[in-house]
Amino acid sequence: MPFEEYWDEIYKNRAGNIPKYDNWLEKYLNILNTTAQPILDLGCGQGNDTLYLTEKGFKVIACDYSKNALEIVNKIVPQAQTMLVDISKKLPFKDGEFKVVIADLCLHYFDKKTTIEVMRELKRILQDGGYLFARVNSINDKNHGAGQGKKIEENYYFVEGYNKRFFNTKDVNKYFSIIGEVEAKEKEMLRYEKPKKLFEIKVKKV
Repeated sequence: MPFEEYWDEIYKNRAGNIPKYDNWLEKYLNILNTTAQPILDLGCGQGNDTLYLTEKGFKVIACDYSKNALEIVNKIVPQAQTMLVDISKKLPFKDGEFKVVIADLCLHYFDKKTTIEVMRELKRILQDGGYLFARVNSINDKNHGAGQGKKIEENYYFVEGYNKRFFNTKDVNKYFSIIGEVEAKEKEMLRYEKPKKLFEIKVKKV
């Protein structure tokens, strides 16, 4: 099944769900509050972070690869602007268009070459001194496929129906330093039925 159809099917089954957020962005409010521009929620899914941000009064552009995901966002968070975007392609935004980009659990689906290209695109659309806040799978995320399935590249597997990359500290710094100065810490998230191990990342474009 093509990945587009795969994600559309997932969000078709979640159509009745209400997005839930886990306040991971709370600690960055001092930075978020410095921009009057829209915040880009890249790979927004059903709108967990978009809902949080709009409740805090921010303007949001919510982007996803799945039309069904965006339909959920349009219904639950109608004040947000939505766009159908393939993260693996050139992003449809101007150079330096955003001061803040959110990429929550959406940057760990690509091979090495594509991941590098994605980081370069994120750097391009960020203003100098702008910030990327992201979360990605950890190599310790055993509950959600780490080290399982068919190996494609180092720490990159076909598992649970699609390709998933799992990051260690070295990989986080290797890829995200393409954008700028990296701060990262391994955390545990409790949004799903089983705890999820991930890296929470703040990058300042330099």
